[in-house]
Order: sequence, then C-alpha cells, then structure tokens
Amino acid sequence: MSEYANLVPPSGSLASHFNAFFFALPPAFWLLVGIMTVVATASYFAKQLTPGGAVAAFLVGFGTTWVLGFGALATLLLFFLSAGVLGKIAKRALAFDVMKIHKKGGRRDASQVYANGLMALVSALLYALNPSIPFLVMFGASVGEAASDTFASEVGILSKTKPVSIITGRPMTPGLSGAVSPLGLASGLLGAILVALCVWGCFLPITGKSALYVSVIALSSFFGCLLDSVLGATVQAHYYDEVDDRITEHAVVDGRILPLERGIRWVDNDVVNLLSNVASALFGMSLTLIIG
Repeated sequence: MSEYANLVPPSGSLASHFNAFFFALPPAFWLLVGIMTVVATASYFAKQLTPGGAVAAFLVGFGTTWVLGFGALATLLLFFLSAGVLGKIAKRALAFDVMKIHKKGGRRDASQVYANGLMALVSALLYALNPSIPFLVMFGASVGEAASDTFASEVGILSKTKPVSIITGRPMTPGLSGAVSPLGLASGLLGAILVALCVWGCFLPITGKSALYVSVIALSSFFGCLLDSVLGATVQAHYYDEVDDRITEHAVVDGRILPLERGIRWVDNDVVNLLSNVASALFGMSLTLIIG
C-alpha cells in the first residue's frame, strides 16, 4: 500500500502537471471557488439541479477537488454529465410519464446530490488524513456506484423486455425501484467500468496492481447498483394509487394520502441511494485492505 501513498495523481501524468501548476498559484483557493461556482451555476441554468442541489454540488465538487485534484473533478463530471445526457434521452424516448411513479423530478435536489456524492467527499477527506489507496478506491467506488445505478435506471427503463423483480423474478412496471432487465444490468456494469477506468487514468500508474484496484472499483460499484435494486424492492416505500391502479413512490397524489403498499415509510429513493453508496464505498475499501 505504501507504494501508492501520496500518489494523487501518478507523477508525470497530465493531471499531475496541471495540479502542480494550478495549486502552486497564490489564488488557487479562490480560483477553484470560481470554477465550481461556474459549474454549479451552469448546471442550475441547464435545469440539471435545483438551487439547493447546486449548492450541494458546489460543496461536494470543491471538497473533493481541493483534496484529490482535478482528477476527482473529472471523475465526478463524468458521472454528472453522463447522467444528465442519459436522463434527457430517456425522457424523450419514453412512451409514458415516469414522473407518475418517481417521487423526484428531473432536477436533482440537495438530498439527491448528497445521496450520490457525500461518500465521495468523505473519502476525499479521509484521504487527506491518510493518503492511501483504500481511500482512493473508496472514492472511486462511491462515484462508480452512483454512475452504475444511474446508467441502469436511465437506460434500463428503455428496455423492450419487461423488467422483473430482482427478488421474486416476477414482471414489474418499468421505472419501479427493484425492477431489473438485461439492458439495465449491462448498462449498470458499463457505468461502473467507465468510472473505474477514469479513476485509473486520473490517479493510478499503468501496473498490474493498479488493474487489480480498478477491478475492485468496478466490482464494488456494480455491487452497490445491485444492492440499490434489492433495497428498492424490499424496504423502499411504495404506495398504491387506486384511482390510476398504479404503484408509485408518491405518498400523496392530488391531495389523496395513498396507502403504503410495501416498504418503510421513511425509506425513500434518496435513503436507498445513500445506503447503497455507503455500502459500495466500504465494500471497495475492505476488498482493497484484504488484497493489500
């Protein structure tokens, strides 16, 4: 593990040269504040984030970038931009209004940002206290899980094959948490691999040991994606709308309080996302400690 200590990113990489130049500038702190303000503001005006979501994205992006450098920002942007693009494609291609099922709209609020990005920030802060590969893998796994889950959700809902419950294997309505399809699973795995490769390119040298760590990131990320579906099918709150004869995440529709169909009332999609993200990050860190 010591061979990777203080290695953010590998010496001689483009990211290392840019970090060395940027963070040597006297106003580096305020320049980064400006960069993150532009990113958060642009995301708000692009209707990707709510005002609260923009503030949360600023905090997560600034904290991780200040500690881990611009490789962290590149990794986060890979997730965020791909999520935005896939979301718009799915929204235009769908033949039904998925918002009648999903509780949250197209814009990510602060809760959604923290559910997907808080562990990335925690991992960066832990790395600041102890620069070592387990915390770097922890960061990669947290971002990778968010990307894997988003890829699986946004692409999987377009599957022509009816999704099934990850628990029972019975057919489910597209868009419901806990429903999986071959297209969605393949997309989730692709998202996990893309983030893992991004982490490799930004932070690790081209060695066999690095390939092993990158594999851990991809595996942990996809594990978190599967766990998200399991939690979505079991403990996440779903309600029955008898008027539309539909299972939905909305507790109230048109002023009507809907009966709980399954799950726990306080466990919504944000809670499930946070739990899955934390589990993925800890799983990745634990595997890294085991393999050394």
